[in-house]
Amino acid sequence: MSECSLSRRALLAGAAATPLLGGTARAEDEQMVIATWGGDYANLLRANVDEPLVAPLHIKVVQDLGDEDPRVAKMYAQRRLPRGADDVVCVQAVRAYELEASGLLEKLDATKVPNMAHVVPNLRTDFYAPHIYSPQVIIYNPDKIKEPPKTFSDLLDPKYKGRVGVGDVNYFYIMMAAALATSGDVTKVDTADAKALAMKLNANGLRLYPSTDSIGAGIKSGEIDVGIMWMARVVMWQNAGIPVKAAFQTEGSVLYMSGMVVPKNAPNKPAAYKYLNAMLEAPAQRAFAEKMGYLPTVDNSPLSGKISDQLAMPQPAPKLFMPDYSIVGKLQTDTSEWWKKNMQRS
Repeated sequence: MSECSLSRRALLAGAAATPLLGGTARAEDEQMVIATWGGDYANLLRANVDEPLVAPLHIKVVQDLGDEDPRVAKMYAQRRLPRGADDVVCVQAVRAYELEASGLLEKLDATKVPNMAHVVPNLRTDFYAPHIYSPQVIIYNPDKIKEPPKTFSDLLDPKYKGRVGVGDVNYFYIMMAAALATSGDVTKVDTADAKALAMKLNANGLRLYPSTDSIGAGIKSGEIDVGIMWMARVVMWQNAGIPVKAAFQTEGSVLYMSGMVVPKNAPNKPAAYKYLNAMLEAPAQRAFAEKMGYLPTVDNSPLSGKISDQLAMPQPAPKLFMPDYSIVGKLQTDTSEWWKKNMQRS
């Protein structure tokens, strides 16, 4: 785990199971399958990568939509098959490292993905193409909260009882935030102190939401007043008229990152490489920033205008931590089991 010393300029400049078809296929088109999240993410891939950048290469993109856990489980289930079902799989960074450690991923040939040369150095690996990233922040409704929480521990205040919301699907990042608050090290997710802090938050009436989008709905409806979420979602919700602002924790913020991998048994690796390269094109990167508030992962996609202002870091600059995924990736499974047993309430 290391604290990132990314400047504002660097941050801004460098920074569901039914398959859907993207674009109109021609008889001579080859096909590739990308397993991905649905909703806004899938729609933006289709509008900014699949149709304008990949379809002209005579590649028909099929989106296999669903949650992350089932598509990762499918990779494990198909690991011994000579040909798997997917060519590109979208995963959070922590899952990519887990899959790499399990020997399921193709090493990415940088000569076949030339845009990898533009990926910000501390986000780059030889098995994972980072797509988007964003700092984790405390979110709050400024109409209800005049003095926002400053630390993770502030969420334990009785005045927030039953008014704090997080995404159940984001459990691992919540635990990394708890680890950072208790030890200063985001990799200490399995310590007694981090777990105790999370359970205290649970005892204070923590609300778990099934999806990221539903947290924004909770803020909008007045069901919750505070929570923990990516800064990107704050921007997106603000643009949708939801009363929400971001506060950076004094102990620091974990950087969330998601991207794409190629399974070792992907049936169409040449098309997969072309897709990764298209995803890293500057126009596609800017589109995800402008529509979803995520920072570009490449250094040749500068932002300007409203989105540049919305994603500007406060001063003094907050502490930003990129987890050492080679460590935390090994803790994902055990943390998931602990979370299910101790944090999920019926």
